[in-house]
Amino acid sequence: MNHIIYRDPYITIFQSVLFQTNSTVIKTDEVVLVVDPAWLPDEVLAIRQYVDLIREDRAVFLIFTHSDYDHILGYRAFDADKVFMTEAFANNPGKEDIIEQILEFDEKYYIERPYPIEYPKGDFLVFRDGVHYRHGNTKMTFYLAPGHTADSMMVVIWQLGLCIAGDYLSNIEFPFIYHSSVEYERTLDKMPRIHDRNWFTRLIPGHGDPALNINDWLRRRTESLAYIYALRESIATGVPFDEDSLWTRYRYPRLQQQYHTNNVMLMRREYEQGLWTWDPDALSDLHSADLPEQGSELEEDND
Repeated sequence: MNHIIYRDPYITIFQSVLFQTNSTVIKTDEVVLVVDPAWLPDEVLAIRQYVDLIREDRAVFLIFTHSDYDHILGYRAFDADKVFMTEAFANNPGKEDIIEQILEFDEKYYIERPYPIEYPKGDFLVFRDGVHYRHGNTKMTFYLAPGHTADSMMVVIWQLGLCIAGDYLSNIEFPFIYHSSVEYERTLDKMPRIHDRNWFTRLIPGHGDPALNINDWLRRRTESLAYIYALRESIATGVPFDEDSLWTRYRYPRLQQQYHTNNVMLMRREYEQGLWTWDPDALSDLHSADLPEQGSELEEDND
């Protein structure tokens, strides 16, 4: 059974017993936002019961930060008024494979779900950085966050000073890079500029504990960049990567060793393809570049 690891008058974070996966429920005056409801049937139903309890006459919006199967399997447990995702999420060519992962997991453990398993269908598709959506006084800004997956995004809830980051900046996971280390680095690079435009102090990752102040999430960002740079240095120079330090920092090596090995394989392919080069002189510090200019931000009002 999941349990609540954080609660204030507006934010409730449910955490699954599996992989410390976070499902966030946010209540404003106009809407209840449900982000990545997971994992086990009783856990998902407990989230739905809580949403039903606090909903009253509010709209219910589902937000999916990315298409990993553990983040979407609670989709049909909710009767949502609107579903938010990236355009890349909606157009993911691997939809059937993701659904198969859910079915394989459920069958492996004899799990019966009281709701259908379906790939989410989006009503609001994020296709660029800085897209706004406003519902009454609730304002959200969305940012593309490729790297972990190709279809990841982050969302900032303005009036709460809150960023929901998907599978970035966890305190229990180093970067799990399924898509691109180059894109992952760019996503981390633009986070300070996202903060400057939106002024969030708190950040909720997909797994582990929330970062409840700016210094906490900035430290996690620095640790993530340091991991990527250290792994690149090892690949480019042949100097062994310091795994002892990695497992001193992260507590689940029996599982996470495979994720690290996969990162090495992916980043070695990138290096051989010339997608990145190793230049230690270019790393004067781990603080980041500005957000690339992408034109004016877009906004949709739903007053």
